[in-house]
Amino acid sequence: MEKRVELTLLMDFYGPLLTQHRREILRLYCEEDMSFQEIADQMGISRQGVHDAVKAATAQLTRYEAALGLVDRYRRIRSEVAACRALLDSVSTDGASQAALSEARAALDRISGIETME
Repeated sequence: MEKRVELTLLMDFYGPLLTQHRREILRLYCEEDMSFQEIADQMGISRQGVHDAVKAATAQLTRYEAALGLVDRYRRIRSEVAACRALLDSVSTDGASQAALSEARAALDRISGIETME
């Protein structure tokens, strides 16, 4: 399961760089959780063709990540944002400083792409 989650994350970042055919096969494999045979039946190709396309697309996405490191950078930013939020949450302040802390949390949320739940 973790392999598919990792592949989905790579698809989120680098999927547009794949051919439409490979992107659709990976979408069915990762997002729809279809088997190779189910994908083959739907796409009108052989099971081996699906296997080869998934393998080639995975290798291609892995090469993109090795060269560009966007997924790794995204994970590091998310981790650092979470650490900053935890530190901000540990600070006790008066009313005037609370507004500044709330604005700092909102800025961290915008950086990490988290929708504010407050």
